[in-house]
Amino acid sequence: MSQCSKCGTPLQDGVQFCPNCGQTIGAAPPPQQQYQQPDYQAQQYQQPQQYQQPPQYPPQQQYQQQQQYQQPQQQYQQQPGYPPPQGYYPPVVPGAPPQNAIQDAQDNKVMAVLSYIIFFIPLVTGAHKTSPFVKFHANQGTVLFLLNVAWGIAYGVLLAIFTAIFLASLSLGGLATLGVITTILGLVWFVPAILAILGIINAATGKIKPLPIIGKITLIK
Repeated sequence: MSQCSKCGTPLQDGVQFCPNCGQTIGAAPPPQQQYQQPDYQAQQYQQPQQYQQPPQYPPQQQYQQQQQYQQPQQQYQQQPGYPPPQGYYPPVVPGAPPQNAIQDAQDNKVMAVLSYIIFFIPLVTGAHKTSPFVKFHANQGTVLFLLNVAWGIAYGVLLAIFTAIFLASLSLGGLATLGVITTILGLVWFVPAILAILGIINAATGKIKPLPIIGKITLIK
């Protein structure tokens, strides 16, 4: 009597199948798959990427690239009477005066304003020699004063001439014409007054700005 090769059940002769497990008699049992434990240490080491050296440029191209990263120096508009700034200055608005000119204007605004009211005070005190800001406005104040004197003389001469001409006729038309001419000559006095106001505003705000008509005349050097 034989036995089942799979479950060991006794079998009678001539039986083709096992009555217990159904195994075919005479056939070899299927091979059992063996469990393979994964090998965690068999991981392949990945070689790191090689360091890529930056490309080498010709000397001319390297110089151009270095110039792109260099901070540009600030250019200042040099004001009359002020030396160019030395060393590094922080960036300012384009066209602004240098720092020494700004400080000079802040310290001497009062004397610059007096140049258009009593022109000889900055000249007597000598402030125009130590401050380029005062020197600029003292020059314009002196020119404006001389303009007033010249126009005062011209006004007196013209008024005398026109008075003599139109009063000689002793007519109403001549008197009316004389009145019109006198009014026109009197309005010219507003021109020096307006220029003086503009100069005072520029001096009070710390500006070195030439006045119309007289701005290009230089008497104080």
